[in-house]
Order: sequence, then C-alpha cells, then structure tokens
Amino acid sequence: MQMVTLHDSVTCLDIGNSTSHLGIYKDGELINEDRIASSSLVNNPNQIFDKYDFSKFPLSYCSVLPQAENSLLKYLSFKMVEAFNLNHTTIGNFPITYPHPEEIGQDRLANSFAVFHSTDSPCIVVDVGTATTFDIVTKTGGYEGGVIAPGPQGFLDFLSQNTALLPQVNIKDYIPESLIGKETKQAMLIGAKFGHIAMKEGIITKLIMEIENRFLQSPKVILTGGACTKSNLSDIEYCPSLTIFGLALAFQYNKSNT
Repeated sequence: MQMVTLHDSVTCLDIGNSTSHLGIYKDGELINEDRIASSSLVNNPNQIFDKYDFSKFPLSYCSVLPQAENSLLKYLSFKMVEAFNLNHTTIGNFPITYPHPEEIGQDRLANSFAVFHSTDSPCIVVDVGTATTFDIVTKTGGYEGGVIAPGPQGFLDFLSQNTALLPQVNIKDYIPESLIGKETKQAMLIGAKFGHIAMKEGIITKLIMEIENRFLQSPKVILTGGACTKSNLSDIEYCPSLTIFGLALAFQYNKSNT
C-alpha cells in the first residue's frame, strides 16, 4: 500500500442526507471548513457557492442526496465550472472487492480511499450521520464491505413516526447524563443516545474479532461523521475531516493520472 502525500489546492464537498461538509485545501493544508444544511444546497445554491473560487480551488465532491447534487450540477453548468465527482468509476486503481460497487455510497468510498492511502493496517471506518456506516478496508482487498445502521436521529424519528403519542424530538436537544428520564422527551433522548452508543460499540467489537481472526492483526478503528460522539472503546481515532480528505486525495490522484 502506497502512502500518499496531499499537496494540491482543492475545494471538497461531501453532500450528506442532512448536512453537507465543505473544506478548502491550500497546497495540501486544510485552511477552512463549513457545515451546511443540505436543504440549502437544494434551495439556495448561488447563495452558498458564489463565495467560493472554483477557478483557484477546483471542486471535488461526493453525494448521497440526488436533489442537492442536481442543484449543484445546474449551478456548475450555468457557471461553466467543471468538477470531479468521486464514485466507483473515478477512484483509480483503488481495489474494490465488493460484488456491486455501484451500490457503495460515495462518502463511504471517499473515507475508504483516504485510509487505504494513509495506513498499512486493516481499518474499520465508522461514519455517523443520518445513517451509521461501518466500512472494512484492507491492504489486499481495498473496500471489502460493511454494515449500515441508523444514525442517532433515526432512533428518534422511528419512535415519533410509528407511535401515536410520542413527539418529534431532535437529537441535538439537551440529553441528561442520568439514565432515568423525568419526561417523555428526556426518555427518548436517553434511549437514542445510549442505544446508539451500545449498538455502535457492539458492532465495532464484533468486527474487530472477525478481522483479528482473519488477519491475526488488530484493525485500526477510525470514527468520523457530523453526528459522531465519543466512544468508551479504547484505541479509536477520531478524524472529523476524513471524507473531505479522501475527496482531496482522489482529486489529486485523478489529476495526476489523466
């Protein structure tokens, strides 16, 4: 596995279901980051993108939200700006040992590309957002597959949408440290917070065991995503900018090989 050094200047946009993450790299250094409601990309693309200089910092993006991507592409076409879209056909010689690569989320590919080119260890990449994804990346297999589970908000949305009396609750609301909720909203938030943590740590633990049995080596666990919280498990690396770093690396690789 070849370690890659980032040196390009590029604007990276990770379009998520709820929130989009935008970062600017100058000569390989991350100099600015923004998190934007993805609905704003759909409704007000000019207001968002007009402040960025895509002629100086070309755009590399990935998307899991077709409406926002369509809005972006219309904006780019009107402005006559070209962009690099990271997907399974543009990711170069990155190995994918997954039967249906077209089904892999572009953000998951960006994360996997980043860790593949920055570590020699087998990796579990945990990305917590609207969904929680667990992706396995190895030296021999590249992207091998993974697990998809609800994000923290998904627990709350399921309860409100499938019960008659439980309210709509936002995971960003205050969550008490006590496990004993004193009102319905508190009880739901506690369940979402600690239920998600237990689910996440349980899946990670089982994945570690499977990878250790296969490779006789402990994997590196990397946590990312706009909705991630700290874990009680030891030896977990927190990389909040992993996806946009992968976008920057893939852009650089694509440019140097075209």
